[in-house]
Amino acid sequence: MFALMCGLGMGAEPSGITRCTSGAADILGARKAFTVQICNLFGAKCWMNHPSIMAGACSTDALEIDPLTCKLYPIFEFADNGARVAGSATEEMSTVTDLDCSVSSSGGVYKWSGACVSVQCDLGSGSYAGPATSGSSSSRATGVSNTASATFQSHTLASISSGADQIKNVFLYRTGGHVATYSRGASGSGSSISYSVGKLPTSNGNNYGPVACPSRNNLLTSSTATGITAANLRMCGSTGKWTYYNAINLLKDASLYTKYSGNTGSTSDLNIGSVPFLSGKSAYRSGTAMDDPRAVKLLSSSSASSAVSMTSETITPQADGAATGQTAGTWRNYGVVFYCDDYVRTDLTACAATNQKMFYVGDPNPNVSFGTRAQALGGSPTPTKASTNFACGNFNLGRLVALAAVFATAQFRM
Repeated sequence: MFALMCGLGMGAEPSGITRCTSGAADILGARKAFTVQICNLFGAKCWMNHPSIMAGACSTDALEIDPLTCKLYPIFEFADNGARVAGSATEEMSTVTDLDCSVSSSGGVYKWSGACVSVQCDLGSGSYAGPATSGSSSSRATGVSNTASATFQSHTLASISSGADQIKNVFLYRTGGHVATYSRGASGSGSSISYSVGKLPTSNGNNYGPVACPSRNNLLTSSTATGITAANLRMCGSTGKWTYYNAINLLKDASLYTKYSGNTGSTSDLNIGSVPFLSGKSAYRSGTAMDDPRAVKLLSSSSASSAVSMTSETITPQADGAATGQTAGTWRNYGVVFYCDDYVRTDLTACAATNQKMFYVGDPNPNVSFGTRAQALGGSPTPTKASTNFACGNFNLGRLVALAAVFATAQFRM
């Protein structure tokens, strides 16, 4: 099943764009590709697919993402952005520099790079939300207090932007009847055809990993491609040793200052910075401080001196995955998403205390890393309440019961 939805523009959208509303639990499998973790905080089921897949291939080539779940989305690249039909194009190995949606056209035929995606999220009653940015220019209009009357620029597609190279996560979140994008990326028009691409929320920072990322445009049969494992490709980056902590603001349409705990033995917090709505910021540690347990804090305003309004559980880095054999936390990227689970709120500048929630993510290391508790990222959290962790790994009965409670109480109102 697929849906067709047009973005705003002077002309018709390019032909041949598929928007799926069914999909598979995994579209990576044993294939080799650079991946980004897609986390669904929209409040309902979402689907993501490359716009050039065949409509009949949604069940196998589109990724289905349940609420409060993260999945690996592979960046599949083809020579000259060729059509994604078996045998009709030559596949290349993707890498970190393939992030960002790149668009080309010739004779009215449009081609989309691997980081261009169609995104649809369920609004109920057979309708689906697509990507949109508040306002009508390339910059997002801020301080939206009434989504019903605010102007939103709908986008033809969404982009997994280069900003995601550090934390390797992007987030699906709801603003009004739309999948939130924080700005407009690529756009163009001509011959009565127009398109625009919105950038999905992510964080910032530089990309580090246990092995260097390969260059782009290498065939899957090349020695470069065969010389790197699928796991290392998902973790690759510059090989300097750092640990990043990220704060992502999906809570309020305002800039909110963020900090994280100082090194072990210090009572002074370290600054991350002021984080605008629908984006994230990061800070890093190196050396022996990489394995220090830390919490991330959200303040009540954009001022570094304002009161702390939310404090995460303690994240304890582990020496697993990329960091095996290294100081715990080496090459790891941790994030706390502060979000509002009142998914149908019209005032994006406010969120009732009972709806203010936190979600924990790590970079793919090399597999998914997420949960509603900090322990999902490794280590033991500071206990604050009964666990609702349901991240990847083996479930037990207690976790299943907790998971059922989460979904029973979540406000997935349509």
